[in-house]
Order: sequence, then C-alpha cells, then structure tokens
Amino acid sequence: MGKVFESNFESSSKDSNIFTFRVRDVNPMALKKAFMIPKNPYDTVLFNGSYLFTLELKSTQSKSISHRGSNPQIKEHQIEGLKKASKFDNVISGIVINFREEENKTFFIHIDDYLTYDAVSKGELASPYENKHNEKSIPLKIVEEIGIEILNIKKRVHHQYFINDFISQAVSDYNRRKTFD
Repeated sequence: MGKVFESNFESSSKDSNIFTFRVRDVNPMALKKAFMIPKNPYDTVLFNGSYLFTLELKSTQSKSISHRGSNPQIKEHQIEGLKKASKFDNVISGIVINFREEENKTFFIHIDDYLTYDAVSKGELASPYENKHNEKSIPLKIVEEIGIEILNIKKRVHHQYFINDFISQAVSDYNRRKTFD
C-alpha cells in the first residue's frame, strides 16, 4: 500500500503543476550478489519554481510509525539525507506520513521537528508536547500536534492530495528555518 500512496502523491503533485521527481527503489532481486544496493536519501523531490522539497513518504495502517528499534519504518540514512538537504537555502525537507486507517490522514513533519521529537523520545530534551510520546514510535496524536496536515479527497479508488495548499503552508512555516546539526 505504500507504493500506492507514493503514486497518488506523485500524481497529485503533477496535477498541481509541481515538478516531481520520484526516486525509484532498486529491486534487490534484479541485482547480482556482487552489487551493492544504493540507499536513497529520500523518496521524492518537489519543486514549485521557488522552493525545493525533499520528502520521505511513509504509509501505515497503525496509529503510530516506528522510528527506532530493530526494523524502524523511518531509517537513519533517510534522516541523514533529509538533514543534509535542508541545510541549503530554499530547501524544505521532511517526512510525509499517511495514516491509512485514520480516514487517510496525511501529515508533513519538518526534519527539525522530527529531530526534536527524536531527542525528546531519547530523554535528551524535556517534552514540549501535550500528548504522550513513545521511545520507539511517533504516535498519530504527536504527528497531529507537530505536523502540517495535507488534505485529500478520495476519487473513486485513489486519493488526490492538495499539494499546492501544503506547499503554501510549508513555505510560510519553514522558509527561514535551518536544520540543526
């Protein structure tokens, strides 16, 4: 279902006249054993003519998404890729999380906000959140608190996301922020 979400997000971006580049994952079955499989720093790049967005897209059926543990959904190399990209002017980086079972709620979390949550969940910072945080996952209630909701509608089978509205709000909220090291 994650690939369906990525495809719907890509189609919505193109329909909104936003340049979209979806970084394709390499199928490990297509490679011989002697080859290394590259780890993509993020899934999608959007460009609206002024701002570049580097985004990691995640979809889940649960009410939280794992970011630590033996098999986290948000991987360390993805966080590092988003942090690195966000250091440039006019680049906004973050994670887009789609909660399928929660009325297809979808949110953008800026990489800075993710890093703050990560530090809080490790006990390195005091919690500024109204809702309870978890050590190994990010609950929907926290995502609602720190993220920008990306509204969408269901058209017959697939979802259409309001990408221009999301971009406008993200530019307004994050235009001048720089990621901490």
